[in-house]
Amino acid sequence: MCKLRLIVIASLVVGLAPAGMARVLPSPDGKIQADLYANDAGRLCLRLVRGSTPILDESPLGITVNGIDLGNGIQITSIEHLTAQQNYPWRGVHAVAVNNQNSALVSVSHAASKLQYTVELIVFNDGMGYRYIIPGTEERMVQGETSSWNVVAGSQVWFHSKTGNYEGYYARQKPEQIPAGTVMAFPIVAELADGTLAAFTEAGLFAYSGMTLKAAGSTLLSAVFEDDPQGWKEPGEIRTPWRVTLTGPDLNTLVNSDIVHNLCPPPDATRYPQGFSTPWIRPGRALWNWWSDSPLDLPLQKEWVDKAAGLGFEFYLVDAGWEKAWEQPGKDKWAALKELCDYAKAKNVGIQVWKHWSGIEKSDDRRDFFRLCAEAGAVGVKIDFMDSESRQMIRFYTQTLVDAAEYKLMINFHGANKPTGESRTYPNEMTREGIHGLEYNKWSDIPPSHYATLPFTRYLAGHGDFTPCTFNPEKLKGTTVSLQLASTIVFTSPLMHWADHWKFYLASPVVDVIKQTPTVWEETLVLSGSKIGEMAAFARRSGDKWFIGIINGGGKTQYTLNLAFLPKMQYNAIFVSDVAGKPAEMAVERIAIDKGAPRVIQLEPGGGFVAVLTPKP
Repeated sequence: MCKLRLIVIASLVVGLAPAGMARVLPSPDGKIQADLYANDAGRLCLRLVRGSTPILDESPLGITVNGIDLGNGIQITSIEHLTAQQNYPWRGVHAVAVNNQNSALVSVSHAASKLQYTVELIVFNDGMGYRYIIPGTEERMVQGETSSWNVVAGSQVWFHSKTGNYEGYYARQKPEQIPAGTVMAFPIVAELADGTLAAFTEAGLFAYSGMTLKAAGSTLLSAVFEDDPQGWKEPGEIRTPWRVTLTGPDLNTLVNSDIVHNLCPPPDATRYPQGFSTPWIRPGRALWNWWSDSPLDLPLQKEWVDKAAGLGFEFYLVDAGWEKAWEQPGKDKWAALKELCDYAKAKNVGIQVWKHWSGIEKSDDRRDFFRLCAEAGAVGVKIDFMDSESRQMIRFYTQTLVDAAEYKLMINFHGANKPTGESRTYPNEMTREGIHGLEYNKWSDIPPSHYATLPFTRYLAGHGDFTPCTFNPEKLKGTTVSLQLASTIVFTSPLMHWADHWKFYLASPVVDVIKQTPTVWEETLVLSGSKIGEMAAFARRSGDKWFIGIINGGGKTQYTLNLAFLPKMQYNAIFVSDVAGKPAEMAVERIAIDKGAPRVIQLEPGGGFVAVLTPKP
């Protein structure tokens, strides 16, 4: 299933190509075409079309190295075409990723510097990615890119500007109405006038500075590197991350896209001999103490472990403050951690611990901390407060995953940038924040529309540690408990931290639902009626069991649930619905159903719905 079939279709070497001559690369199904060319001014440019719908108008490209813009004054000199087909195991929205692609290695000649370099362009059935490959052996300064996305007129884009920690609310606006200079965090989603959708982001950010975009007061969105504004040094050959556009006719296409991780290398078999199935790498659910302000006393931590085991959860996270709290006379923190890990292991619960990145930024300190965690029996580390994607910080992320793998530790990055497919290459990255999550309900109110926006914006980039699901009436903040439960199905995080105190879960009428809700899925369907910011309706399969989560981001409404997608005719169902006027209550039905009958669901403002469907014997 994982074998890559790579075929050279044509290797065309030509003389210097006349300015304006397009180089067209179609998708395997022929529905998408990417045109990479030099325009009349000698600028490297890209266009993207899906069917008869332009996705990107002429978009300038280029990279500036040692003060020279290598995208200006160029000619295309040769093109080598290839195709590849590959399926491989994945975790998150589905169990098998599909990598079906046409690609081109485009040789570019920069007239002024006489430098020959390559643009690698790959087109998939649901989008494309490109990167620059600049030959050389010496260390050089990269001072930015002219890479851009020129959104077609009449489009609306969803974006936020919290580019430090990526914890922003998304807004919808025409790109030409966004004030010039506004920075925009990936991923950015465009709704075109005819209903076609597109999303812009980057992939394979392992050794480079992280990109954001800047509005120009027009339809053009241009690359900017906020955390390295003066540039940064790159040794030897420069291979940039991939500049990515996803596109499709509906939200289901975007949610199920594999492009971001397809553009990342597979895991190193010596480090991860069984890839995602490497025994010490395990997805699952976790309780954690921080959100509910539970004390860190060791006896209480053991109680949390007991409750995690009782809920069937795989993990418990000891969050910020444990190191200081557990330094006691006659017993150090590592002895206390080992005591907790030994206690938890006997109950089949793995212990994760929190760490501020500034204590482990140096390699020796990091490796020493990981060694001590592993010796104590911890299975994972949550690393926090990086709040940057500078070249130096990106190196920290990558090296942290490498070092953690040596000690068989899983990693959760908080205070982090957006994911770019890293977990394909380093499958011990289980999740990362880079999202405006439920932690904010401790001190402010997250609007229901945010819950219905995230599945079609931020989550297109990859997993997100939203830390979902409160049943605490004081922290619902305009939502219902049914919406909160639905978020554990709709939001994708192979390692999912359920936010609330265990007492709320155990006292609820849906303990059996909580116990069986997984964190990885074999199949995901975005159901009809879903709309960014308004409604997120997902059906997800685990084995032969289907889970449905519906999030209402707006006012009181109803939703007609059509179950025709189900493969069997009859199911035993658990339905969890809103109770009118009572956001802290849920109505639970346990009935047998026939898939042929649509069901009309009444949704409260900020409400939700959950179904668990098990085929009848």
